[in-house]
Amino acid sequence: MRSRIGIAFCMLALLQIIGGHWAVLQTTAWIGMIFQYSQHGGIRAGLTETFDGAHPCSLCRAIKAGNKKEQNKAPLLQAAFKKDLLAEENGFEVQRTGTEQGYSWCDERMESVVFSPAVPPPRML
Repeated sequence: MRSRIGIAFCMLALLQIIGGHWAVLQTTAWIGMIFQYSQHGGIRAGLTETFDGAHPCSLCRAIKAGNKKEQNKAPLLQAAFKKDLLAEENGFEVQRTGTEQGYSWCDERMESVVFSPAVPPPRML
C-alpha cells in the first residue's frame, strides 16, 4: 500500500514537472464546453464551437494566460539550471595521512584455521 502511494505521488510530481496540469485543466474545460455548447445545437455544433477557437470559455482564457505566464518564467529557470555546479577542478584535494598497518598476529592465527570439514560428508546409498 505504501509503495502505491509513493508511485502515485511520483506520477503527480512528474505530471506537474512536464506541464501536464495544463493539459488536465484544458481537457476539463473542453468537456465543460462540449456539454454547454451541445445544449443549444446538438453534439455536432457543440464539438465545432468547442474546437474552432472562436468561442473560448473563461477557463480556457485563464489557462492560456497562466501557461503564457509560466513560459515567461521558464528562461529564468533554464539560466539557473545552466550554471555549472560540478566544476572540472574544484580546488580541493583529498590527502591520506595514515599508514598501512600490518596485522601479523592475525595472519598467524588464520594459518591454523582448517577450511575442510572434520567429518566427511554423508554419501548417497
